[in-house]
Amino acid sequence: MSARTDIPSLQRIRFFRGQRLTAEDMTALQKANRELRWLHNRSLHGWGIGTGFGVTGARGASSVTIEPGYAIDCMGREIILTEPATMTIPAVAGVLSPENELSPAVYYLTASYKDDTSQNVAEKRPGVCVPGGTVRLTEEPVLAWRQPDKITEGLDIILAQAGILNCQLAADLFLAVRRSARPSQQPYIAAGQTPPGSTQWSAIVAGGSVVGVSATVSTSGARFQSTPQYFAHVVGSRSVSTAALALVVNVLPVVKDPAPDQFVCEAYVVFPGSPAGGGGSTPAAIETIVETLQWYVVWMGVEG
Repeated sequence: MSARTDIPSLQRIRFFRGQRLTAEDMTALQKANRELRWLHNRSLHGWGIGTGFGVTGARGASSVTIEPGYAIDCMGREIILTEPATMTIPAVAGVLSPENELSPAVYYLTASYKDDTSQNVAEKRPGVCVPGGTVRLTEEPVLAWRQPDKITEGLDIILAQAGILNCQLAADLFLAVRRSARPSQQPYIAAGQTPPGSTQWSAIVAGGSVVGVSATVSTSGARFQSTPQYFAHVVGSRSVSTAALALVVNVLPVVKDPAPDQFVCEAYVVFPGSPAGGGGSTPAAIETIVETLQWYVVWMGVEG
């Protein structure tokens, strides 16, 4: 999820001598200051962990310990843990394979913002001639174990990844999935590849002719905070042999529509010396050729 760019509706709160102030006036002032701070956070800072939120948990442990910390989500809201917390490992046996073998289930430990309506009451006071009310709330995050498909990127701050087997950690916690809110002091470089043999390619048609293939490449695992400079290479055999012809394919990869979490790799294909129509004269034909050659994309992204 990218950072929100919408601007809240704000009013400057002013007071005059002799004004009768109400609880609504004070609450409106707090709300305006908070909205301005959140706007500042999401406009000028990245989301992620600012400081702390260390997590410890070794193989075989049935619980993990979380240190106090400060983080910002993609809406600019502060996520603060002021005291150490302990989280019990989920009561999960694991993942059962078709061969009836158990393997570790993947869970992520996350922290997310808890709004005022969900916070615990720290102090109440009696009113003067009116019922009393809450004057202090705690400042606590929502700490939770979430499965990969239950995470909302940017709102759930990942603290650690765990493999769980028989209600225990199958290995030490994996911490490389954490994202820092602090801007990098040097270029950040990450690389990856699409699945060999199962990359989804689609034909590119221009002017009524098939000119190549394209694939959408996910880079979300790199956790780039802004759009990096991508470099892409198409890997796979370049030799095409059919009953009708034998060709060597030339490929020109081009990066299109780059974003922090993905880009489109367009591979323009030339069949030198092919007869009229070439080896990939139709979308189905070229997609079949690419599938046979098992092409996939190897990429690198440079941010900063």
